[in-house]
Amino acid sequence: MSDNKSLWMTFGLATGTLLLFWYMDKKRNEKSEDDNGGTVTVSELNVYPIKSCAEVSVQSAMATSRGFEYDRMAQVTDKNKTYCTPREEGKRKLFHVKVVSLPTNTDEKRTLTLSSPHAEENFSLDVDGPTTTVTTKVLGSTGDQEHTLQDYGDDVATWLQKATSIPDCRLTGIGETYTRSVCVNPDQGDDVPTSAPAPVSLADEAPYLLTNASSLVDLNKRLVKNGKSAIDMRRFRPNIVVTGLQPWEEDCLSKIQIGNVQFNVWQRCGRCIMTTIDRDSLERKDGPEPLKTLTEFRERANGQRNFGMHLVPAEGCTDGKICVGDEVTILEYDEERKKEWMRLFLANA
Repeated sequence: MSDNKSLWMTFGLATGTLLLFWYMDKKRNEKSEDDNGGTVTVSELNVYPIKSCAEVSVQSAMATSRGFEYDRMAQVTDKNKTYCTPREEGKRKLFHVKVVSLPTNTDEKRTLTLSSPHAEENFSLDVDGPTTTVTTKVLGSTGDQEHTLQDYGDDVATWLQKATSIPDCRLTGIGETYTRSVCVNPDQGDDVPTSAPAPVSLADEAPYLLTNASSLVDLNKRLVKNGKSAIDMRRFRPNIVVTGLQPWEEDCLSKIQIGNVQFNVWQRCGRCIMTTIDRDSLERKDGPEPLKTLTEFRERANGQRNFGMHLVPAEGCTDGKICVGDEVTILEYDEERKKEWMRLFLANA
């Protein structure tokens, strides 16, 4: 008798799980049909040539093994040869340093034009101009790491010092000998999804960050309900923004394809105090928000308050162009993360 009871319980659980999976896919398709015909698409692409500085929004970008071309190719380094970040007091003006446009294949030379409302004039940087080799600290998922970078010289340093108000800062960037690999973030605990080392630019943890527009809509509803202001996606510094998923459904993805490029959807992105800074005013208008609200429903082990997913290109994947409007094909789901998402969010979908 007990064996039959166990059999029926197992059958019931399996049936219930299948029904939930069916319902989840049905809900996503219903929502997507309102937005973009039932498909998941790329709605925004961003490149951050200088780490911790402003984004360049583009209609297309070349995806490489260590990130979009020109993404996090340089960082601002202080007089102690340590990376500069708006997390630190007095360095928020980094957010206002912007590259006007990226070089194209038709340009005679690769030039980045830097602008800032805190500098009188723009500065034109010859990416392939003379540099000096230096050893500086780079921020990674396991803390500070020393790497060999290229110093772009005194002229751009002088401009940056005026634009950022950071004394004696320098612009340092990736050279031909630069190598750095993705490594496990101990606070997230997810294994790197490739057997061979996965290269990365000067980004903290991964070559790419993907966010979901629907998740921001949901977060903003919660912020407004808590009497706080809605925020924009700039707070989360994504490379790729998608539409067509349900809120937080990005957690469930394991492998996707955009254009001819396949990505492993690796780990959730834990958020820090940088998200609390308004990108225009450089003020923390709502104090600890959005972290406080994220803590209410997105906090996991080790205090990680997550928004977005890190991507690592699949092994053997070649470089490829990705465009706004491209369809995102879901190749695989992470079944454990899918079950967790269904338990936490499906009932409210």
